Amino acid sequence: MKALGPLTWCRLSKLLNQWRWKTSGFHAKHTRCIFSKTGEWDQRLTNETRLEIEEHWRPIIKEHDARKAEETKATDCKKPKFYALSMFPYPSGNLHIGHIRVYTISDVMARYQQAQGKAVIHPIGWDAFGLPAENAAIERGVRAKDWTYSNIKRMKQQLKKLGLSFDWSREVATCDPLYYKWTQWIFLKMYEKGLAFQKKGLVNWDPVDMTVLADEQIDDQGCSWRSGAKVEQKYLTQWYLRTTAFSQSLLDGLNEIDSTLWRDIIKLQKNWISECNGYRVEFEISQQIPEGSDSSSLSIYTEDVDLIYGVSHICVKASSYLCVDCRLQEEGTVLPVQAIHPFTNKPLSLVVTNEKEMFENRDTMLAIPSISKKARLVADQLGFSYHDVLSHEDKKLINSNELNGLHREEAAVKTQEKLMAMGAGGEPVSERLNDWLISRQRYWGTPIPIIHCDNCGAVPVPYKDLPVELPDVKIISTKGGQSPLAENEKWLHTACPKCSASAKRETDTMDTFVDSTWYFLRYLDTHNQELPFDPALAKKYMPVDLYVGGKEHAVLHLYFARFVCHFLNSIGLLPYREPFSNLLTQGMVKGQSYRVKETGKYIPVDQVDLSGKKPVEKSTGAELVTEYEKMSKSKYNGVEPEDVLREFGVDSTRLCIVSNVSPHSDRNWSNEVYKGVLTWQGKVWTLVTSFHNCRILDASTDEKEHENEMRDTKDFEIWESKIDDIRNHIINNVNFQMDVTFHINSAISRLHSFTSWLSKVPLEISRNSRAYERALGDLLVMISPIAPHFTSELWVGLRSCTMYDSHDWACDVLDQRWPQLDDDFMMPLTYRINNVDVSELGVPYKMFNQLTSELALSLVLQDPSFCQLVSQPTSIENYQLKIDKGFKALLSLKIPGLDVGIDKAGSSAEKSKQAKKLGKQKKKLRTMEMDINS
Repeated sequence: MKALGPLTWCRLSKLLNQWRWKTSGFHAKHTRCIFSKTGEWDQRLTNETRLEIEEHWRPIIKEHDARKAEETKATDCKKPKFYALSMFPYPSGNLHIGHIRVYTISDVMARYQQAQGKAVIHPIGWDAFGLPAENAAIERGVRAKDWTYSNIKRMKQQLKKLGLSFDWSREVATCDPLYYKWTQWIFLKMYEKGLAFQKKGLVNWDPVDMTVLADEQIDDQGCSWRSGAKVEQKYLTQWYLRTTAFSQSLLDGLNEIDSTLWRDIIKLQKNWISECNGYRVEFEISQQIPEGSDSSSLSIYTEDVDLIYGVSHICVKASSYLCVDCRLQEEGTVLPVQAIHPFTNKPLSLVVTNEKEMFENRDTMLAIPSISKKARLVADQLGFSYHDVLSHEDKKLINSNELNGLHREEAAVKTQEKLMAMGAGGEPVSERLNDWLISRQRYWGTPIPIIHCDNCGAVPVPYKDLPVELPDVKIISTKGGQSPLAENEKWLHTACPKCSASAKRETDTMDTFVDSTWYFLRYLDTHNQELPFDPALAKKYMPVDLYVGGKEHAVLHLYFARFVCHFLNSIGLLPYREPFSNLLTQGMVKGQSYRVKETGKYIPVDQVDLSGKKPVEKSTGAELVTEYEKMSKSKYNGVEPEDVLREFGVDSTRLCIVSNVSPHSDRNWSNEVYKGVLTWQGKVWTLVTSFHNCRILDASTDEKEHENEMRDTKDFEIWESKIDDIRNHIINNVNFQMDVTFHINSAISRLHSFTSWLSKVPLEISRNSRAYERALGDLLVMISPIAPHFTSELWVGLRSCTMYDSHDWACDVLDQRWPQLDDDFMMPLTYRINNVDVSELGVPYKMFNQLTSELALSLVLQDPSFCQLVSQPTSIENYQLKIDKGFKALLSLKIPGLDVGIDKAGSSAEKSKQAKKLGKQKKKLRTMEMDINS
């Protein structure tokens, strides 16, 4: 029996698909149906086709994503891991375009890494506590819990329509007692270490939301970042987390992350923390201030911790709560309170001092007469005893017990160690940074797990009694001022865990930012009943490989999350202190707004006359100012996601949101952007259609003879080689954008070029070309992370007419391996002599990552450009190879006395300019900058 040819198999495949469809019982004459259903390829890509494709493939892709998610939970999973994380949303009830952007970005990266053969964790959850939900519940007369969960339900339905590969089995909500039990657990661990504490102080009060705010939640104008109200100052006893204890650790940790993507954030974080030039010292208060103040210690910042034995008294600002409570604010007054020296146990007096003489951001300061004339004068006037602790001859310590004879630097180290051993401070801190105030006088938040007893004071809730659940309050009648929990008598009153006497629960709840400091860890182990997460899982999957979110969280959320992870690392629960390796802060999506130039009034687009050269108001003809601004209902420039999804579909919207501009940049939204996206989709569809037709349809006898003759010609071989070369170049460039820069837009731009180039390949070449078939398949695979539904349908059409085994055609496009570079593809090796880029060589891909300095040097020595420049034997003083993330290599050589074309008489700036120009001229750039249109 004669074997069937490859084209015959293609035609049989088509007939088989048609037969399956016609015998399935679902055929309807008047219904537009896609190839996956009918076996008949639609020659034109219409909007109806796109929407039908998505409707068909949505459940199939959902099943695929669930299957992939389960792989990450298998104990025997040997794949390398990739943790893709997007900042979890507040459940407002409706998605906006900004949501679609951030989740599309994280999904594209997750699908890309999945195709690279990695076990990808891509979870989702809800930042569900906080003021907005509570305020909305009050306004509507509903329970905050009901309002929140109804919004979660709605947003979850919306998200599931976007083709996102979220692992819903890892879903968490911070308002779930099973989640905030472990937030409370972390709080108690901090309490054990002295990092969670209560103190009285001057706090920021939001008169609109009726609650206190941390310093970080106030803008430069002194207004609440959430309500916009001018913040007031009040004296209140509140709960804090001692973030300052990890100041130096948090600064040092910024050296462990990728500075390329974190650059702006590192600058912001360093500026927020500032240099740790001093230390914290804890002084116990010997007696209580009148009128029931419950502060029991003072945490004092000092830059002279080595002179601690020379303290004569403690300076206090008149604005301190100590002075206010004692009603003594006159300068020079001695307060009826004393502090206990941590080393000598001797009492120290507190003296009201002029604020100008003290640190700007601190209300207490150590007075040390050995280095301060003012401190000596006050101590002598008030009769305070003290010792001179610094020798003026050799600047060594005296009268300082175990520190005697040490230089100041040595003494500072010894003092720090002793303070930390005693639990009396010693941590390096900055003068500017304050501890994190976490108390909130609101209902909808994590209850602080502390019980107040008249006999025992503040007592932590036993771990076995966690979670301390919020009581079920149907209607919240008060909006802050005092927590609604204080009005719930049944919940409020309890027994002291220590002495069993009647006691009361803490009625403040935690700032919602506490809940979001560790949610990415709970994603790893959502059902753990014994711990917040299994340390073994954290070791396996942390740190997060890519964190996607808004730049507005660069200080608040990222700082707090880093702090909690540094703490968990310090107690041995988390193996890494830095939670996020790479950070992608996406820009805002802005909408076009129109406002009357004269009055500044915003008007909706339906009131705008766009028929002239400049837009004017229809009713008045008034000149309008047009600009792109942050989307807002008040500016009438918002876009309803469901409207564009209904009109253009999910994949076109995904492509639109990540095309043209970098994810880091703001996106000016307009439906006009869809034109380019739809055009490209049409070109890709046409590419597959043409290939499908030329493979399926019968060729004439003359055409067959011509193609058979051509297949054996040198011209055919040249085309095969050229297609392979372009394919490799595109893959290498796309990989660089996806792995290093995360510029998805640039990767898409290269795929546009690839599409155009492939469309120019002659029909007689593509019909029989192995290289073309592979390249076309690779194009679809590379588009699939961005447009999974669209490419899934294209893949089915393509595999119905394939002849070669370049891909696993039996599997769908999302199960394909990401295209690999050919072993002989030339990777760039640039060499630099005396800091001047001289030329670039090609190194086969198969040996590129195993390139050594010696091998690189041997290749350079054979390069004609090098031989021309170094015509005489010369000595190479040293050489060093650097391979940049697997995409390019640089060999730096130092050859004394070699003239590489730099004017030695010029200035350093001129030399640098000449070197840069010369380097550009001499670079060959044979691979990375290949003209793919040639």
